[in-house]
Amino acid sequence: MDKIKEIFKMALHPSQWKELFTRYREIIMYVIFGALTTLVSIVTYFIIRCIFPSEESVPLFLKWTYRLNFSGGDSSTVLPNIISWIVSVTFAYITNRIWVFQSKVKGFAKNTLQALSFYAARLFTLFVDLIIMFLLVNLPGIENGLYEFCAKVFSNIVVLVLNYVFSKVFVFRKREEEKEEDKN
Repeated sequence: MDKIKEIFKMALHPSQWKELFTRYREIIMYVIFGALTTLVSIVTYFIIRCIFPSEESVPLFLKWTYRLNFSGGDSSTVLPNIISWIVSVTFAYITNRIWVFQSKVKGFAKNTLQALSFYAARLFTLFVDLIIMFLLVNLPGIENGLYEFCAKVFSNIVVLVLNYVFSKVFVFRKREEEKEEDKN
């Protein structure tokens, strides 16, 4: 909590912005790219929702997504969520790897493992996202665009926090040799 207060206090003084960015670069970059990833997710979600508003509008090979329903009600949020997940996770992996955590992993095997770890962690948070959207939109049967938008934003905030923890602790954690390299 003290760090958050310090960040806001420093943010109010333009003369301290450089020091603020230097001290909290990773968090600031994660928030910036997290917000952009959330935007990519929400925009993609609603584009797909407009393209496929109902089961009848979905191509035959994607109709299985409408059977992913446990309540017997509408499951129209599943396909847009899956597609927005694929697009936004790919965007997040690239930005997190390059700009947020500045991964120095080299070699095909290590890069593949890192990417698979990233996608596995994001797959878990996809299920969190699906459960939240199901509980807030599908289960109660609320058909209101603004309500659905607010539910999606809430879901993305929860997912954003979980994703940072997984990325920091598991995917992009610095090994001892990388820490030594960074000091030099």
